Amino acid sequence: MSNTTLLLLTIAAMMLAAVPVAMMLKRFLPDFLHRSAGIDQLENRIYVLHSEIHELQDRVNGKVQRRNQVSAEKHRAETENRKMERAIAEIALQPPVFVHEVGDPQAGLSKFLVNVAQEKASAGGDKAQVNPIWRCANVAEVWASGAEEAKQLVEVAFPFKMGFTKNFQRTQGRPNPGRIKAPAS
Repeated sequence: MSNTTLLLLTIAAMMLAAVPVAMMLKRFLPDFLHRSAGIDQLENRIYVLHSEIHELQDRVNGKVQRRNQVSAEKHRAETENRKMERAIAEIALQPPVFVHEVGDPQAGLSKFLVNVAQEKASAGGDKAQVNPIWRCANVAEVWASGAEEAKQLVEVAFPFKMGFTKNFQRTQGRPNPGRIKAPAS
């Protein structure tokens, strides 16, 4: 036999032996590689990381939403604060209004508003010391059951002979929010 024939027979024998080995490798090799590479563990870890990513994204979205709410509330509070500061500045520029209460507020009584001023001299001609509050606006809140009773209470609290002038207001409006309570004198 020639060397070529021997080479061919050796190759044929090797192929016959290699076919069953290849079949066995084809059957067992993927499972072996799969187990040795830890692909199941990697897949499980990927699922865990994926769920953690979704959880973290939900937390981030919640935090962003909360930040936006806080920012909106802060903006609203700052706007309200600026409005209040402007209102306070406007009230500070206005002269004070002194409010005198005449009578006790009770159920069934009406409130009458009366503008009160004091002249520098009394009706008798005597010079009297004028309290500085009378240089500003003064309003009397009179609690009475009717207009006639209110006029009597005002006349007793602020007599004409002491230099007081009185004007009843037509509407029962609200006094200025910058008012200062003063005792009836």
